[in-house]
Amino acid sequence: MKVFSRILLTSALALASTSMLKAEPTEPTDLFTQGDADRPLYRYPGLVRSKSGTLIAVAEGRKNKALGWDEVDIFMRTSKDGGKTWSDSAKITSPPADAKDNPVSLKLKKPATVGAIATHNPTVVADQKDGGVHLLYGVEYNRVFYMSADDNGGNLSKPVEITKVFEEFRSEVDWKLIAPGPGAGTQLSSGRLVVPVWLSQGTVGIGFQPAVTATIYSDDKGKTWKRGEIVAFDFEITTAKTGTKLEKPLEAAVVQAADGTVIINIRNKALKGMRAQATSKDGASGWSEAVFVKGLLEPMCQGSAVATKAGIVFTNPANMIMRKSLTARLSSDNGATYPASKIIDNGVAGYSSLAAGEGDNVHILYERGANMSESEPEAITFRSFTTSWLKE
Repeated sequence: MKVFSRILLTSALALASTSMLKAEPTEPTDLFTQGDADRPLYRYPGLVRSKSGTLIAVAEGRKNKALGWDEVDIFMRTSKDGGKTWSDSAKITSPPADAKDNPVSLKLKKPATVGAIATHNPTVVADQKDGGVHLLYGVEYNRVFYMSADDNGGNLSKPVEITKVFEEFRSEVDWKLIAPGPGAGTQLSSGRLVVPVWLSQGTVGIGFQPAVTATIYSDDKGKTWKRGEIVAFDFEITTAKTGTKLEKPLEAAVVQAADGTVIINIRNKALKGMRAQATSKDGASGWSEAVFVKGLLEPMCQGSAVATKAGIVFTNPANMIMRKSLTARLSSDNGATYPASKIIDNGVAGYSSLAAGEGDNVHILYERGANMSESEPEAITFRSFTTSWLKE
């Protein structure tokens, strides 16, 4: 009897140990590494899991390590087995024939190379209702294009320019630079596709400020796009008709909570050192006043959010000074608080993109490590973890 009990106890401990091991994040897999495809630098990861379960990962591949303005193309890899194996990297964008340098880029202290055109800011959305994947990207930070793909990331459609939807913001912000995402947008329960965007007057730094944060959306599976209301705007912009004043708002993550509320979580440079967050019923209008979220530290970096069965998972570098200690947080109260948290990567880490997997699995693609500076990641890295691990 004692032997039998000992066997049962040993088996239970083994199962518990196995469960704990499964809950830990998987080992890092580098999908895009400095030097791949003759690209010294990869940045701006985007990740989705299609309706059929294929993981689709995208990132910018930059020819000039020092500048995001010079020749940049978007690359894609896919996985049909939850990230265990991946397809070869493939370049999926090329500049349109009529592309021209953004004038802002030629006036910088380190001006861009004339004629070196950037296709940038990949932003992906998986259609969980009808299948397929939607991809938006920028050209020279003054044009935006849209493509669709099938559930496996193949059969890419011909790019369609959707810059005209950004022209509808002109009365509120005289923009010189525009961009979607980067990372991922979201699909609401209604089927609406919502993508966070930013628009800048292009007069500060490398032109990314002063800016406004907003959304664009599609109710017809990406065929047409409309502008949403401005969610947040920089103090220097005085013509915005909606939104909350924030210091240097820019990239945002958008997600729909279990109660139907649409949440937008915004990068900014407030002295509070925290992310700002606003809510809406439809992801386009009636945005609440943006408020700072206690506990969500902000080093001025893009973040990502995704809805899971356990609640909303949010990731960003949890450091007020530099981009390091990439942390995942879980909110079980529709984004009001994020009490559960675990560090994904304790080293230097930057932009990230999340995708919900099967069960309580969550997948992440992120900028890992740095050689010269925190803005030069060594690789774009894939890992998986579980919401159960976050709650331990």
